[in-house]
Amino acid sequence: MLSAAEIRRFVTDAASMLARQRDLAAFEIYCSSSEQVVARLNHTGEIASRGVEEVKSLTADGFALRVITRRDAHEVGAASVAGDLSMEAVRRALRQAMDAAVLDPNFPGLPAAAHAPRPTTGAAELLALSHLAVARAAWTALEGATREFARRVARDLSNPGLIIGGDFTLTRERVAQASSAMAGIRTDRDAYFTASITVIVEALQAKAAAGAMGRSQTELQRAQSLLGRDAVRRALASNAPVCPPSGKYRVLLGAQPLAEILSYMVIPSLTTGAFYRADSAYHGRFGGQVMDPRISLIDDPAHGAIRRSMTCEGMPAQRTSLIRNGRLTGLLSNHYDSHRLAADRARTEKLGESGPANFAAGSGYRLADYGGRRFDATLHTSATNVLMKTTDGKSQPELIKAVRNGILIGRVWYTYPINGQRAGDFTCTVSGDSYLIEDGRLTAPIAPNCLRINAHIDDVFGAPCAVGIRALPAFVWGQPEAFYLPSLAVDHLPLASIPDASGAR
Repeated sequence: MLSAAEIRRFVTDAASMLARQRDLAAFEIYCSSSEQVVARLNHTGEIASRGVEEVKSLTADGFALRVITRRDAHEVGAASVAGDLSMEAVRRALRQAMDAAVLDPNFPGLPAAAHAPRPTTGAAELLALSHLAVARAAWTALEGATREFARRVARDLSNPGLIIGGDFTLTRERVAQASSAMAGIRTDRDAYFTASITVIVEALQAKAAAGAMGRSQTELQRAQSLLGRDAVRRALASNAPVCPPSGKYRVLLGAQPLAEILSYMVIPSLTTGAFYRADSAYHGRFGGQVMDPRISLIDDPAHGAIRRSMTCEGMPAQRTSLIRNGRLTGLLSNHYDSHRLAADRARTEKLGESGPANFAAGSGYRLADYGGRRFDATLHTSATNVLMKTTDGKSQPELIKAVRNGILIGRVWYTYPINGQRAGDFTCTVSGDSYLIEDGRLTAPIAPNCLRINAHIDDVFGAPCAVGIRALPAFVWGQPEAFYLPSLAVDHLPLASIPDASGAR
């Protein structure tokens, strides 16, 4: 990665050169240096395997330039350059941006903020971490899992079919930005890790997973010590699984299933862009009751595994109250979408009568597929740390007793909208860490991949029969947000049995 001084010096020099260009009315230059380090677990007990694949590193250094021509305030051009932070590269990007300039009648001008955000603190440990530390974390977790398995597995179980997969991923980023609409150079940095381990014991049709995320070396060391052992223990405790029939069940949804539903269904509907396109599941309901009054939903870039003080537009990253006591009170936005929705003649129809005149542009980011900031990514609206707050919450044992007879769903995958985003319908498959609840107690495990949820988001968040009090961290693989969520108990959730489901896969 490039140092903070290197990217700041480049942006300073580039901004000085661009300010002297007579054909430009305004400009914005954004530079980032980002890296993702991945150590992937790949252990198969019955087949020779590497255990941990070689550590892979994806790095991206470069800059993006956006210019507004002097001949028309709505004529905007953009270009990006990878790996070359020279003034000749800036001149080349400038020519490309001018050649690619197009008229955009919706362009509101460059965003402006009076004061530069203070760069994020507390990321220095992981920013300086060696690749070897990530590899060591993966090997330590794998060693803990195999030892735990050897200690706990039945001695008479031949060919157990042990499979251990997952990864330890370190994401780190440095950014600097300058704009003719803002004073000074704005910088930010961040580093965080995610870790996920899945254990399958084919002979027992058993499967369990464990995950962690954090932003310190201490949290990483804790994760490498505990995750593998935890996943093995729970996998061995989930042998002899059952496949319940299709029907409507009282269900207790844990943090990971809720994170999947929020990430793929709810958060994409809570943006100004979604309301402008009229594809939000909450179309026309701004200010109205969209969730149970006991539920509040907040996006907070200052509290959680992901910490950002500045958006990729140079604006202060802002805490956004999305749902307050069940009412839709805020939307995530970037500068362009905020102004576009404000000027929309159909905004009252799209938002509802309670929609405000404007939304703060505190969530515009250039994010790569892996979630980290990247100079050549398209700027869009994204959440950071999504927190669910509840009132009248119950402990996990109390929630299980409240369900009394039903199903605890601890993990799902393949979550996606059906009938379009606006419909609010979704489907996902129960993938493990799930159990029958009988007479207020956990009993038989549910076979992985034998049940599918086909429901509406209101079935989950509209009127839960009980809400949890303790928020647990969760993340969704390939998605950019971190989640901190309690469990929710819901009634009459439709579950469909999957034909020919044969246990762990």
